[in-house]
Amino acid sequence: MKKLIFKLIIFLLPIVLVFVFIECFYRIVPNNYSFKNENIQKRYQTTEVLILGNSHTFYGLNPVFFAKPAFNMSNVSQSLYFDKLIFDKHISKFKKLKYVVLNIEYTSLSQLKDTQEDSWRKYYYKSYMDLNVPIVSKFEYGNYFLSSTRSFNKNIKLVNRYFLQGTVIDCDLNGFGINYTKDKRFLNLSEIAIKTIKRHEDNLFDFSENISIIESIIHQCKQKGIEVILITMPVSEEYSKRVNKFKLDKIIKTAKLIEKRNPNVKYLNLFNDSRFVNDDFYDSDHLHTIGAKKCSLLVSAFL
Repeated sequence: MKKLIFKLIIFLLPIVLVFVFIECFYRIVPNNYSFKNENIQKRYQTTEVLILGNSHTFYGLNPVFFAKPAFNMSNVSQSLYFDKLIFDKHISKFKKLKYVVLNIEYTSLSQLKDTQEDSWRKYYYKSYMDLNVPIVSKFEYGNYFLSSTRSFNKNIKLVNRYFLQGTVIDCDLNGFGINYTKDKRFLNLSEIAIKTIKRHEDNLFDFSENISIIESIIHQCKQKGIEVILITMPVSEEYSKRVNKFKLDKIIKTAKLIEKRNPNVKYLNLFNDSRFVNDDFYDSDHLHTIGAKKCSLLVSAFL
């Protein structure tokens, strides 16, 4: 019996050590979430423009090209639900904040909380950004072991990337996504757009939950004399012509109605803006770093 237990320990030990190593990696190595959470706290005294949203603003709005000091707190697949959690945590700390930028695009108003997109990200927001995330239960395994939130293969790829590149952070000190460069842009936009639209389309038209979130942010900003900028980011022609036109029209009308009802709100719709061409995009719906410069200058001028 002792020999069996000894052999079992010898067999399990490498597995346990690998698990402990990966878990320590997740707890120690900085990523986009922890990096942004650390840096935004250093900008409380100077930030005048706070940018929220998903990958479209993460890769599309570069604070360097804003006339006023700005910080980008958006992230890949970040929903309005998490925008509000971030906003609620930090809003009272800013000393000079004048504008909050919210991304209103094809998926944001219908995106539900705690979907597949949030299956592992919700634990990141809680652990790395020190947010109170109501959709995370204290009984969930991922609440205590971050390495369990991704597959073993993805964990190994992330560790391997760190040892090859020395970092897993994809943004600069201002929170802007820096790895969508023009030289790496995709050329087959039509093919990519078809796959992207299929992935983005949720066939949902009830915006009430996310409208409530937006209105809550607007109300708090109004009390503090802060303007809210609703922005629909540009996409390639290949993407725009494939979306559900009825849903797109409802999104734009909703944004315009919110603007009309609130004196501290302005809406900028760049979805089909002719100033953007296919060469400005990294893929079918994301700007590359040079396209982001063009967009950032336009938004800065709009402010």
